[in-house]
Amino acid sequence: MKYPYTKEYQPSFPMIQIRLSNPEEGLRSESVNALLDTGSDGSLVPIEHLQQILAPVLKDTHIRSHWGEWRSVQLFAVDIELADIKLPALFVVGDDQGDEIILGRDLLNKLRILFDGPSEATTILSEDSLNR
Repeated sequence: MKYPYTKEYQPSFPMIQIRLSNPEEGLRSESVNALLDTGSDGSLVPIEHLQQILAPVLKDTHIRSHWGEWRSVQLFAVDIELADIKLPALFVVGDDQGDEIILGRDLLNKLRILFDGPSEATTILSEDSLNR
């Protein structure tokens, strides 16, 4: 599946469409935009998205931002779906300050991704290609 970069940022930023789900409750979000950030260790999801699917809180913890300050946060368990790929039981940080979903290396390292900067497009290869 091929996704254009978003031009809301300068330079343009890789973005894809995902769905969040909580299979235990049978709840699934609408399709939402997510930024792909290879510089982020973990993935962040705004709390309101997690509350909509009643995502379970796993634990309270602390994270350090790119500015160096520490914040108290909660970790949630969700399934993430993109195109024909389903990534089950991922841990995401519930973000109570931001309004964007940021997918970090914890999730990106599970995928085969082509970042094509000159074409400003991201290609996520199919699940079949993940098993090769």
